[in-house]
Amino acid sequence: MHTAIIAFCIESRLIVKGLPAQLTDSRLREHFASAQKGTVTDVRILYHQDGTSRRFGFIGFKSDAEAAAAKDYFDRSFIGTSRLSVQVVQGTKDAPAPRPNKRPRLAGQKKCQLDAFLQVMQSRTKKGKAWSNEDPSPITCEGSSHSPAATRMSDLEWMRQRMRKTVLDETDKAFEQSDDEQDPPEASTSKRTLDAEEDPTPTDATSTARLFIRNLPYTCTEDELREHFSQQGSVSQVHIPLDSNTKTTKGLAFVTYSTPEEATAAREALDGTTFQGRLLHIIPAIDRRPAEAPSDFKGTLKNQRADQRKKTAGKDFNWAMLYMNADAVASSIADRMKIDKAAIVGADSENAAVKLALAETHIINETKKFFEDEGVNLESFTSKARSDTVILVKNIPYGTSTDELREMFAPHGSIIRLLLPPAGTIAVVERPKAMKSVAYKRLKNSIIYLERGPLEMFTGTPKPKPSASQSTPSGGGVVRLGEGKEAVVAAGAAADEAIVPAATLFVKNLAWATTSDRLRSVFGHLPGFKFARVQQKPDPKRPGQTLSAGYGFVGFVDPDAARKGLASMQGHVLDGHELAVKFAGRGQEDDQEDSRAAAMGGRKSAKMIVKNVPFEATKKDLRELFGVHGHLKSVRLPKKFNSRSRGFAFLEFVSRQEAEHAFATLRHTHFLGRHLVLEWAAEPDVAADVEALREKVRAGFGDGKELPGRKRKLEIDEDDAEVEEE
Repeated sequence: MHTAIIAFCIESRLIVKGLPAQLTDSRLREHFASAQKGTVTDVRILYHQDGTSRRFGFIGFKSDAEAAAAKDYFDRSFIGTSRLSVQVVQGTKDAPAPRPNKRPRLAGQKKCQLDAFLQVMQSRTKKGKAWSNEDPSPITCEGSSHSPAATRMSDLEWMRQRMRKTVLDETDKAFEQSDDEQDPPEASTSKRTLDAEEDPTPTDATSTARLFIRNLPYTCTEDELREHFSQQGSVSQVHIPLDSNTKTTKGLAFVTYSTPEEATAAREALDGTTFQGRLLHIIPAIDRRPAEAPSDFKGTLKNQRADQRKKTAGKDFNWAMLYMNADAVASSIADRMKIDKAAIVGADSENAAVKLALAETHIINETKKFFEDEGVNLESFTSKARSDTVILVKNIPYGTSTDELREMFAPHGSIIRLLLPPAGTIAVVERPKAMKSVAYKRLKNSIIYLERGPLEMFTGTPKPKPSASQSTPSGGGVVRLGEGKEAVVAAGAAADEAIVPAATLFVKNLAWATTSDRLRSVFGHLPGFKFARVQQKPDPKRPGQTLSAGYGFVGFVDPDAARKGLASMQGHVLDGHELAVKFAGRGQEDDQEDSRAAAMGGRKSAKMIVKNVPFEATKKDLRELFGVHGHLKSVRLPKKFNSRSRGFAFLEFVSRQEAEHAFATLRHTHFLGRHLVLEWAAEPDVAADVEALREKVRAGFGDGKELPGRKRKLEIDEDDAEVEEE
């Protein structure tokens, strides 16, 4: 714990005292950079008002460790004949109050002493004149040569001085009507003045949730800035402007938080603190005003909407994560099956909608398998958080190559990773900044759709590619649209061997020097331990090498072992960092489905509900679509009074394994342009039904007298009957 406290208190800014009087900033930078103890981000020597050096300055480094190493190396060393004193300096918030300047104070004391001396030394007998203590009054010249009366001018020159230099075009426009035609000119003028004075743009962080940061190091990246400011709240956007000519940073940045309260708290906590050796200056930023379209814009409505879509690209999401072009799907399947595309979607094709849906299902499953092999976490697709470095490229035509995509995205930034599945209907690009430049751009005969990828999408490591002897032959390009009923048994066996949800822990706040072996040695003694891995990310400065991402994953054989590991390792100090352990998102999708099904009254079973069914769909279409992946016992499609479909259906399979296989396979499928939404149907509770039937029978046979609105018989006791007889 002591090591963690020391690591937390070390700053990245040093104060250097005892500098030579003639030392310059460049010479001081060269002196500290020569030892190669770290990256120097800031050098500043302070001077007096008369230009003389105050003989101390500040040095900023990239990290706290570099500053500590430089302090140990340069403290009590010499530069020339002067011995240096190097100490760690805190930010301006922790600095003591500045002392008053000594020189002006001494100068004021000397002046007061001089005035007192002169007053004492004056002669007491000699008196001055009576008006000597009066202030002189300004003298006004009566006859000025610049007065209008001194210059004679003609009537024409006098009239020319009072004429306007420009003639206003006030010609009346015939047959023109307007809403403000009856308004007086004074009212319109005052209204324009009032509108000009009122500026609706807020300048306070409490209303904008946007901060403007200055004095940043030029080597700072958006990821480092996001990590630093995320400690105060949820950061939604980080933007570092670049110089248009040199393509380098300007030392400025904009940080946007999710709420204005978080932005205000971040400004109060981080303003004046040290970040990578520099003192941050944070002020509220105004929201960017939307660019008003010019009034003389002659483009068509179609062009205006296209420009508006490009400007708002990346802000809203109008498509599914695995959206694919239907034409590209049909072309891909037809090319790989060596058949004509008309056999799938042609007019003579029988039930073309079902064939196209099955083709899309096959390509989606193939794409998901390809992404898993490349280290993509498919569970992140259910998260709402979006990444700033990963872009999903959708609606691309079939036949697009990686070279074409690289040529399209390369001018907008360096590409770290580019994934293009074999089907060629969707792609993933990492680290481009081309959301607004490439969005809705035409590629061949299609228009590109871009969407920000989910956060933490690349959390796994790519699987090794199988060798030629181990790879399965493709069978001459023949592709089966669905594994069907033969694969149900294998799917059921694989489901039993799948990783149990809630058995993996997410460990964050790891030290940068912590490795997977080190993490494995710490968690290896726990019962039920299975694996431990520190997540890596590409090093932008050294291509081909990786860096620690600061977090990792620890797996166990069952949820109970993971729960015990969480309780025992929470807050454990590893390499000077206190670990923050929680359950990972693995299995989150299944948990959400189970919880949603439980809320509806049931869990996974042989029955399911299919929502968002097209109104043109029939029972035959649904039976052909879902029958490929399992044996159907019944298909029910409720209809309205006019015999039209109500937009949902109920399916019942022979076994639960077949229902689960169909659910997992068709959950992302589109049918007739609609995304099919699958949910588990609630199983009937036999005990509850029997109890409800008993209550109903009890109410009808003597126990329902308390029900309102029921006719009741008059009951007369024996005592009352005897009284009536008497």
